[in-house]
Amino acid sequence: MPEGWPFAARDDDLVAAQKALDQRGVVVLGGPAGVGKSRLAREIAARADGGTVLGIVRATESAREIPLGAFVDILSGIAPTLSSPDLTHVRDAVAALGGDGGRGLLVVDDAHLLDEVSATVVHQLATGQRARIVLTVRTGEPAPDAVTALWKDGAAARLELAAFDRDQTFAVLVAELGGGLEASTARRLHDSARGNVLWLRHLVEGERAAGRLRQDRGSWVWQGAVTLSPMLADLVAARIGSLTDDQRRVLDLLAVTEPLGLGMLEELASPRAIEEVAERGLVTVEPDGARWEVRLGHPLYGESVRARTSPLRTRRLRSELSAALSRTGTRRAGDSLRRAVLDLGSDRPLDPDDLLEASVQASALRDLGLAERLLRAAVAAGGGFTARLGLAHLLDYEMRSDEADAVLAEAAALTPTATERERAVVLRALARHFQADPPRSGEDLLAAEEAEHHDGRRNPAFDALRAMFAGSAGRVDEAIELAEAVAADDTRPLQSVSLAGFVLGLTYALSGRGTDVAGVVERGIEAARHPETAAVAGNIGYMEILDADLRGRPELARRRLEWIRDLVGPQAPPFVALYEGRTALSAGLPRAAIRALESALPAFPGHGGGWGGWSAALIAQAHGMLGDAAAARAAVEEAERRRHPHIPVVDFEYDLARAWAAAAAGNVREAIERCRSSADRCRALGVHAAEVLLRQTGVRFGDRSQVGRLGALARTLGTPRARLAATHARALVAADAPTLLEVAARLEEAGMGLEAADAAGQSAAAARAAGNAVLAAEAEERSRALAGTGEDARTPAVLEAELPVALSSREREVAVLAGEGLTNRQIADRLHVSVRTVESHVYRACSRLGLSDRTALVAVAGARRTVP
Repeated sequence: MPEGWPFAARDDDLVAAQKALDQRGVVVLGGPAGVGKSRLAREIAARADGGTVLGIVRATESAREIPLGAFVDILSGIAPTLSSPDLTHVRDAVAALGGDGGRGLLVVDDAHLLDEVSATVVHQLATGQRARIVLTVRTGEPAPDAVTALWKDGAAARLELAAFDRDQTFAVLVAELGGGLEASTARRLHDSARGNVLWLRHLVEGERAAGRLRQDRGSWVWQGAVTLSPMLADLVAARIGSLTDDQRRVLDLLAVTEPLGLGMLEELASPRAIEEVAERGLVTVEPDGARWEVRLGHPLYGESVRARTSPLRTRRLRSELSAALSRTGTRRAGDSLRRAVLDLGSDRPLDPDDLLEASVQASALRDLGLAERLLRAAVAAGGGFTARLGLAHLLDYEMRSDEADAVLAEAAALTPTATERERAVVLRALARHFQADPPRSGEDLLAAEEAEHHDGRRNPAFDALRAMFAGSAGRVDEAIELAEAVAADDTRPLQSVSLAGFVLGLTYALSGRGTDVAGVVERGIEAARHPETAAVAGNIGYMEILDADLRGRPELARRRLEWIRDLVGPQAPPFVALYEGRTALSAGLPRAAIRALESALPAFPGHGGGWGGWSAALIAQAHGMLGDAAAARAAVEEAERRRHPHIPVVDFEYDLARAWAAAAAGNVREAIERCRSSADRCRALGVHAAEVLLRQTGVRFGDRSQVGRLGALARTLGTPRARLAATHARALVAADAPTLLEVAARLEEAGMGLEAADAAGQSAAAARAAGNAVLAAEAEERSRALAGTGEDARTPAVLEAELPVALSSREREVAVLAGEGLTNRQIADRLHVSVRTVESHVYRACSRLGLSDRTALVAVAGARRTVP
């Protein structure tokens, strides 16, 4: 990490370096420039145990010609002349630095730049065990023989530090900035610095000072293009160094667009110059299938080159590159998109059809800003009705309804055909119903259209739209019937097929009916490759993640998760975060789920087309699993504020959020009742996979009334979640501790870690009640381990497993609420009982736990609710 930033994301490296230092006495930290070698070395010095820090010195190129130049600040009494260093000076320096019995610590930064005399001193200190030494060296740079001999001869351990990966970048940014980090911002900052934490620091500080990186509702958001601050520009320019005209042309071409095929680049630039810049690490040349591709060695090289290139030169280069791509016939995937983008800023004429096709590709990559540029260019180039409708769809998707209305007004002025008018109605109705904030009725608009143009009769062209309305409202049977008919009709337009794919993905996942949800989703995504639906592919793909969760088959989510992660556009990260958040929650990783989902929320303001409230509800569930009642309540309030009124089919998620918030606050009975009532509503709607999740959650809370219904659902659906939930419910009712522990093992194997922790916790309680102390101890240990794997979850069953003496459920509720600091009157109001009843429960709980009074109960219960 850069100087002044908190030490983060290098804990494993720190431990490894400290261990090597203890074992060998000398450790060398290697790695490319900017990866945090110096910061790690200073952290080792700051945490040194015993002995003194002799000094932290940095070798420099300018001091390399001066004997002992690196040590001038800590060896002021030894000053050899430039031409007369001898063995005496070396001995004196070793004696001065090694006088602490070998316990002193010396840090030498950039040791590859040491002068020969200083290097000899370091070698003598190391091999003579006169001091403990930490060296940093830049990988690939020549170093004095006395330095390289340390690790080559085995006197020193050498550890290589790699550039930061995305998780490490995220960790150090959160540590420095504080607060949340919006998903797109996290990816852009990592991709821009590409793991070089020194450059990351200057980038962050420059963008923060310019106001482009700022906090928005608790999350840091970066808007605008990458701009190099003067200091960062100097650092990058120094790394690039001086260039010949031929070398600069290579970088100029790649700064306009990359990657370029090696063959094409050799046609446009000097092959020798390409080799030269590759040898200097300014570009990379790597195989990609049958050809070799050339890229800039670092993203900021492109920013530096573009900043120094005139607009006229850039325009000419774009024209050259576009012409070169035309000659190749745009054979590779993405070539047509790249050519269209190049044409936008060149002297070449624009083809509206090419621009429309390119906009679809850009949307598929989740680069909606680029898609908008291409669509506006297509409109300007004469793209007509289709270009305007595609642009309106994109603007609606980004919740820019006023701009979309203006574009549609332009489209209406073109005197559309009946088919074109119907396409516009679909687009407008979807926007009103789902994207507008506050939403308006799309069904009313549809009814008005059919009344005016079809004498009130149903127009089959709107069946996919009707299915969308029905599915989101929870009219599942109607939605599936309509959507299946559309999907089976080869004459339907792609726009309708893609909407049908979304509806079927959603309703199949929630109902548990579909046998091939992945196939349905894939067909929907393929059909979405159209200007009027291209932006919704990410929405469709999410249904595969939802289905995997509700089935209890987390492995089914991997393919779609990899797909969304491969999308490189700037609008991809929020959807990556949505997918990862749900996957993490399904896997029993509530903290990871919270991090991911909170990073996505800024991209979905207000109801966010339904994503805002749904994601906040999942965040509330995660906080409830961690036992954080206050955070869970706050997230529930946020979810309710953002709830979309036209998508009640996912209301069960909000019910689960309230149930988990109640459980975290100690009111388990309320949590069970919420699960029961919501499950009954799901049963009425026919969303039986969601019903299973609710009833299973109730069983985890201790509900013993679910055996019959879960058994029926297990027989009907046959999913792993349904079958395991039914077995869990039977074992709970029977207080069968061994079976509960076996269920825990099966749940863990199925990838449902927190469900397994709860089953093990209930096994511990059942075994304890039966007097089986050995099994109780085994089950409690298993529950604790699973909860720890689940990021220290604190569910009611996990807490129950930890109680040394079994309490009744009501005594446990009272104890937990007392631990939260509530008075007896407040507990009575919360549980709807009398104060005297609360006092009786407090007395019995204290007696069972061997506590002297209520104060002791508060201390014990409060301590047991503390998250490690």
